[in-house]
Amino acid sequence: MSLNWNNRQTFTDEIAHLRAQVATQMDQLASSLKDKEEAVSQRDALTEEKNSLEELVEGLQIEVGARYDSGFQFALEQLKIVFPDLDESKLGELDALNKIVDGRLVPFTADAA
Repeated sequence: MSLNWNNRQTFTDEIAHLRAQVATQMDQLASSLKDKEEAVSQRDALTEEKNSLEELVEGLQIEVGARYDSGFQFALEQLKIVFPDLDESKLGELDALNKIVDGRLVPFTADAA
């Protein structure tokens, strides 16, 4: 009978040990799930911030282009005032995106940039 009691105590101890392991693993799982939720939340916030920054960059690029063109047009107006005898048709050929190649104005092309 003592062998039976020892076996029962061993099984009881093993069950208690297994229950403790299950509890520990449940705690680890809960912690991992919480960490995952926090990571997903951070990812979502960063994605939203990234999208917002991309919109801002796009807006700034458009604004820079508009200011560049406005500055070029202002320079042309100054030329007309400082050099009133300049041929208006020649000034009309000028463009902020033209390039100078071999002493001549040529239109800008993206593939040649």
